[in-house]
Amino acid sequence: MSACAHLGGHGIPASAPYFTDFVPGRRGEILDAALMVFAAKGYEAGTVREIASLVGVSEPALYRHYAGKEALLLDLVSTAGGRISSEAKARLEAFSAENLRQSLTQLIHTRRRDTSDSRNIMRTLMDAAPHNPALKETFRTQFGDPMINNIREFIPRVDASFEIVRAPEELEGKVRAFMSIFIGYFMTSMFFGSSTSDDAIVDAMLAIMGWNAATA
Repeated sequence: MSACAHLGGHGIPASAPYFTDFVPGRRGEILDAALMVFAAKGYEAGTVREIASLVGVSEPALYRHYAGKEALLLDLVSTAGGRISSEAKARLEAFSAENLRQSLTQLIHTRRRDTSDSRNIMRTLMDAAPHNPALKETFRTQFGDPMINNIREFIPRVDASFEIVRAPEELEGKVRAFMSIFIGYFMTSMFFGSSTSDDAIVDAMLAIMGWNAATA
């Protein structure tokens, strides 16, 4: 029985399954339940007992899967980070430089749709990471570094389509600028809501990357 079937009476809002879509068996159910508890109550206030109750197992049974709450959180972040990075890599590889504005708009639209699925993950991460060095390191290795590498490969490929050549130092600056806009847009959308149009963000990305002159 999935975690979603055990939501009643716990004061924890239901949310659509995330991990059970790609993590099979009990592990996926536990991760989904943990995500619901941490998103609703915060990492510090959420308990293993509540997570076990949502899954429909005893607390000792859950400890047979995870040594404790921190181990569960680290697996949650590592598993989610790996999936998000893999999806981003596939979409960047499918990017078309022939229609730059349309491709960027589609990239942002697709990521914003995915962000609605991963909103609770980011909320949990922001709540727990400042006090947990192991979590920050897991996030960096499973999400941050792979995402930077994806963008580091993506930018020169688009640059080449417009005969733009960058020195290594400039490329690194553009990688961070692109990631700051791309990731920052969705982080602010979590707090302030989504914009009705992505045109301003696309314009900013084109201008900062120097691709607006290439498409003029």
